[in-house]
Amino acid sequence: MDKDNLLKVSESLVDFLSIIQNNMLKMPDIPKALEMAKNSQDDCCSDLSIPPSHMRVIFYLIHYNSSPISQIADSLGISKPNMTPIIDNLINYGLVNRYNDPNDRRILRIELTEKANDLLDAFRVAICNLFKDKISTLSDDDIITLDSSISNLITILRKFK
Repeated sequence: MDKDNLLKVSESLVDFLSIIQNNMLKMPDIPKALEMAKNSQDDCCSDLSIPPSHMRVIFYLIHYNSSPISQIADSLGISKPNMTPIIDNLINYGLVNRYNDPNDRRILRIELTEKANDLLDAFRVAICNLFKDKISTLSDDDIITLDSSISNLITILRKFK
């Protein structure tokens, strides 16, 4: 494909992300969905106030499971001294565990707890409900087209690493 077409597709992807952010999942929706998720967890999480830096670590661990603290810090651009209080807070919240790497005891690894996974599942449900409310205004034909288009987009985007 020539450079002009690549640029056009790239611009379309930027437009797509902007539309998702502005029309589907506005910034105030995210904290609202997190609140709904926390409140749905039998009051175990209702008093949590999770800063964005902590959420970045949680979302990192969703994709990479157990990881060394230094790898998390490097990947997220957080200094290693700043990682210690973040990890300590997440441990205090009961959202992560810290343990020694079985292959190298000098390395400390971090993993999500069951409580974190339950909270994330509830967050996903809350976000899905927000999306469901938004798309419920579309016609049946539009919903079918949207579903097919998203399926195709997901298939293509999963080819990137």
